[in-house]
Amino acid sequence: MELTAKIEIFPTPAQKDTLWKLSERCRLLYNFALKERMDAFKDNVKIGYLEQQNDLPRIKKRYPQYAWVHSKVLQGTLRHLDTAYGSYNALKKNGDKAARPPRYKGRGEFATMTYNQSGFKIRDSRITLSQFCNNTALAFEIPKKYVFDKVLEVSMSSRHGRYFLSVVYQFREKEYVDNGRYIAIDLGVSNIITSVNTEAKSLQVRNKRPDTYWEKRIESIQARKSHCRKGSRKYKNSTSTNFG
Repeated sequence: MELTAKIEIFPTPAQKDTLWKLSERCRLLYNFALKERMDAFKDNVKIGYLEQQNDLPRIKKRYPQYAWVHSKVLQGTLRHLDTAYGSYNALKKNGDKAARPPRYKGRGEFATMTYNQSGFKIRDSRITLSQFCNNTALAFEIPKKYVFDKVLEVSMSSRHGRYFLSVVYQFREKEYVDNGRYIAIDLGVSNIITSVNTEAKSLQVRNKRPDTYWEKRIESIQARKSHCRKGSRKYKNSTSTNFG
């Protein structure tokens, strides 16, 4: 079973500066790839994730700053775009007139960076992300309560000045062990549940019978009417009492 743990981290000023430099490369790559797809669509040319991924070595050679970012993160950026386009095409195919293509990421927007399968290391409650921008170590402490059997993916994101790591990991469920204890449950009307286990301990949850719900209200009205003269205004008002 796969689970995701979202952990808030607190980077130093130097780490924040590095994260934003890396994120900016991802943001620009996303926008350039989006523009390329939109132009291809106008020219009736099909272009997808595979073509754009294969073009990454040429981009890094021409623009060395993209080499600052781990290759898995650049690939993840293109996958994010491909997923967004897939959702848009699916909605459009189903006739959703409100469907809109993915939007460009604005300046100052932190682009989520995803390390899939590699580019990260977790050891002794500490996670380290790879980067080739400078000598600043992107190492962050994580609470000891998190114990991961096998980490599949790590994503770095930022929102409203806060920073988060989302860790996708495999969780090994405990094998079922029959402890010899059983519970018998009896469903009733006045008692919702009455349960008794093999140790003779019981639990009872009571509930008012639905067919007696109006009894107290009816009795209250009858009591008021008994003190009124028949045919009087009070008598008529008590008869027309709203049960809602």
